[in-house]
Amino acid sequence: MPVGPDLRVYGEVRGLSEAAWARLADECPFETADYADGVLSLEHEGRWVDVESFMDALAGAVDAGGQGHLDSIDNDAWTITRYVLEAGKMTSQTFGINDVLENTVKDGNI
Repeated sequence: MPVGPDLRVYGEVRGLSEAAWARLADECPFETADYADGVLSLEHEGRWVDVESFMDALAGAVDAGGQGHLDSIDNDAWTITRYVLEAGKMTSQTFGINDVLENTVKDGNI
């Protein structure tokens, strides 16, 4: 029997050096992680993975000026968590999927 919620995760991180990615690659919990030209693209469709811990690790590894975002959609709870990454800092907000546009309009609905 599967454990944890059914997730869909999509994101991108810029400003991560190849050496920093090499140190973190084995810790990446997502099914797909493609690194090319300083851009890390992340995807996962499946059961629960520790998104927050990995995003914290990425925040500590990106170069000054580095940034990224990742959306984690919990299909069971029908919520979406937007993780925003800057060098040394990760923030997140969770909304009901039906309410996400209303709650992020001040952010430009990124």
